[in-house]
Amino acid sequence: MANLLATKLHRPVLPLKRVQRPQLMHRLNDGLITGHQLTLVSAPPGFGKTLCISEWVSALDWPVAWLSLDPADDDPVRFFTYLIAALGKVHEPLGQEIGAVLRSGQLPPADIISTTLLNDVLTWEGRCLLVLDDFQVIQDRFILQVVEQLIANLPATLHLVLLTREDPSLPLARLRANNRLTEIRAGDLRFTDREADRFLNDVLGLALSPADSAALEDRTEGWIVGLQLAGISLRDRANPASFIATLSGSQRYILSYLTEEVLNRQPPEIQQFLLQTSILDKLNSAVCNAVTGRFDGAQLLDRLLNANLFLIPLDDEQRWFRYHHLFADLLRDRLVAQQKDQLAELHQRASHWYVQSGLVSEAIQHALAAEDYALAVQLIERQALATVMQGYVQTVNGWMQALPPAWQTHSPRTNLALAWMQALRGAYTLAIPYLDRVAASEKDPALEAEWLALQALLLNMRGQAAESRALTDRALDLAQPDDHHVQSLIQYARAGTDQLLDDYAQAVEAYQQAIRHGRAAGNSVAEMMSLSGLALLAFEHGQLHLAFEIAAPVSEREHRSESLPPISAVVYGVLGQVCYQWHQLDQARAHILRAIHLSALGGYNTGAIYYRVLHSRLLQLEGDRDAALGLIQQAIDLIPPGAPAAIREEVTCQQVRLALAQQRLAGAEAALQGYGFSFKETFVFPELETRRSFTSSLGLLINSALRTLLYRAQIRGEPASLAPGIELADRLIAAALQRQYLLVVVEALLVRGQMHAVLGDQQASRHDYARAVELAEPEGFLSIFVEDGSPIREGLADLLEPAQLQTASAAHVQRILAIFSVRAPATVIDKPAVSTVPVAREPAALIVPLTDREVDVLRLMAEGLKYEEIAARLFISVNTVRSHVKVIYGKLNVNNRTKAIAQARQLQLV
Repeated sequence: MANLLATKLHRPVLPLKRVQRPQLMHRLNDGLITGHQLTLVSAPPGFGKTLCISEWVSALDWPVAWLSLDPADDDPVRFFTYLIAALGKVHEPLGQEIGAVLRSGQLPPADIISTTLLNDVLTWEGRCLLVLDDFQVIQDRFILQVVEQLIANLPATLHLVLLTREDPSLPLARLRANNRLTEIRAGDLRFTDREADRFLNDVLGLALSPADSAALEDRTEGWIVGLQLAGISLRDRANPASFIATLSGSQRYILSYLTEEVLNRQPPEIQQFLLQTSILDKLNSAVCNAVTGRFDGAQLLDRLLNANLFLIPLDDEQRWFRYHHLFADLLRDRLVAQQKDQLAELHQRASHWYVQSGLVSEAIQHALAAEDYALAVQLIERQALATVMQGYVQTVNGWMQALPPAWQTHSPRTNLALAWMQALRGAYTLAIPYLDRVAASEKDPALEAEWLALQALLLNMRGQAAESRALTDRALDLAQPDDHHVQSLIQYARAGTDQLLDDYAQAVEAYQQAIRHGRAAGNSVAEMMSLSGLALLAFEHGQLHLAFEIAAPVSEREHRSESLPPISAVVYGVLGQVCYQWHQLDQARAHILRAIHLSALGGYNTGAIYYRVLHSRLLQLEGDRDAALGLIQQAIDLIPPGAPAAIREEVTCQQVRLALAQQRLAGAEAALQGYGFSFKETFVFPELETRRSFTSSLGLLINSALRTLLYRAQIRGEPASLAPGIELADRLIAAALQRQYLLVVVEALLVRGQMHAVLGDQQASRHDYARAVELAEPEGFLSIFVEDGSPIREGLADLLEPAQLQTASAAHVQRILAIFSVRAPATVIDKPAVSTVPVAREPAALIVPLTDREVDVLRLMAEGLKYEEIAARLFISVNTVRSHVKVIYGKLNVNNRTKAIAQARQLQLV
């Protein structure tokens, strides 16, 4: 059976005999020559819109992407999936990135779709026409918004053609006023007397006199489908003029009359076949046999095609067809009038055939048309989760709306699938109505366990750890150990609960179980969510190497995959943070920008905010303060009402850093005021013990308050005011150490060390700096020291005095000081100069040492061996070699083999 997708991307085949219309073709060509952005062919059905454009594009030397639409395509994910498939037939890379995101079940925002598609077109040196046939079925505002944005920015190499029965909701008046629109209307498509004569006699093979042809053209007003029906009715009539004289009335009346005439002239078996198969949007011999109960569907379709009875081939092999839309509508009207009691049975037969053929969506449509709601609910339950995870939320919503209200609660799995989709997009409040429907339904243990897991996840978002733990406990009691799908979701929710409860070990275990169950269930979304969560958890606890080892293979796998789930933004974000702390700024920038892009593709507002904050921090470190300020303002503008506390805290931390870099103390204090910090007469800070669960972002926020207090004491010459800050730093360090928030601890030690230095307690200051270095050295933290500028540089230099540090820590201090020696870092106290000089690359010493196996791979690369040869020499796979090479490039801060070998020789590794 031919792929149904091919029927949507197939340009209609031109009949061997047709009426040539050079004047109309000239108008269409003139639109291309004059640079019009859009060709609109708008006319009622039956005027030959599709045939006209098919003839036109066949004569052009432009490649054509043709997409035939039907009502089911009024779903954004479905529409853009088919649109990209159509463009891909012209040039495969067009829309590839958006297509990968759509295959992961996500729908990017409208502006991201249009911008990405336009960028793809601009980077392609070719040109093409994009034809959207039957565009009147598209009513979805999101789709129309993207199409409008495309039209407004179309390059000259892409021309859009819309075939429609009615004008779409697009800015046609503006295009018309700006002379950017070619319009073909019903009056342009009507046959003239001469064209009608050629059509009736040359194409349909009649022998009408010029007078009869002219009379028939006058009766039908050049309406092509009317002429065709009349021509078929005139075959073998002795007195054509008498028949033509009987035609009068509206087009609809004439068409109904002619359809009756055409049908009545067919044998009874053909009439019955036409009526019964008219319920099908697409036909092939097998489904026709299933609906009619016959065995000769293929032969009858051939007879209809040869008789020119409005049967249109949809693929080159002529396995799939459809009736002309007008003809099909009238056949259905007659079927309802004559055989209404058979409708339900015909739709049920079609539904069962589609089920057996694996086309469940089509089966659901026919079950709903049959009003067989029991069958429809059964099929929806079976298909809903997979359809939702593919992103077709609107399609599933449409199925649910087609069910009577009493039947909607009979589909708890469908409602739960829709709730998961909203939750995965971060639209937690939109998930609640679906969860309420599930609550009102009868639930088996597996369904109830999944329902409880999702509710626990929503409670985690609100910080209600105890309530969430109770729900995950109940879910685990209900779920079967081998129900990997449900177990993966429960464990994912459980990991979030454990994080709120500061139980790091249990959170790690829960994420690992979620990953295992997700893989066993084949649930790539659950697996990716858990891998991302585990990598982020490792980073928050200062385990940079572990975070990198988790995230790097995932990013490599996603790079090779045909799907691109936007949730993988977290993976790239973790890689960006790790590389930033290792002071590998080029790699960090690449990962961060990728994370921002993926967040935008998925519409993940939280990620779009957070990764802008990180990018702003990187730019500030490099001295580009203006760009850093611009990004943090973008992040602030994106914060929605009710945003998670962690996101707001991260934004505030960077606001404070930039305000202090600008010497705007009031701005820093104002940013912190809403969190309970006061700097007026005395430093007032919230009690840690009375706060919500202590998180890494909260610890970083407190560090920002300590920095502000330090700056205030320095510029006002009030060192005594630092006493409450040192007290708070003591408690912060103790709390963060207990929870293993290493980044918070190191930063707090550096700030407290500066406070001690201001107070003149050099011994305490050196102790804090030494402790910070000892904690940072095993994981290779660097940038956190560089951010604070000259006070830290001077303090670290002082540590190199004899007996101040262990050998390993002293070596790490030298790495940090080597970075200082090649750049003038921006400090949070001194106003930094904006540097136009690129930041220097890494010092000669490796920040993160190569493993023995990585050294082996590097040496074989230096010998000139290819990846396959290295794999054979080391008895590992080629993919493993690639993973090693990627890590080697990151550690050496290079981007190709030649630079890696040169750097390795400089470091005497090879």
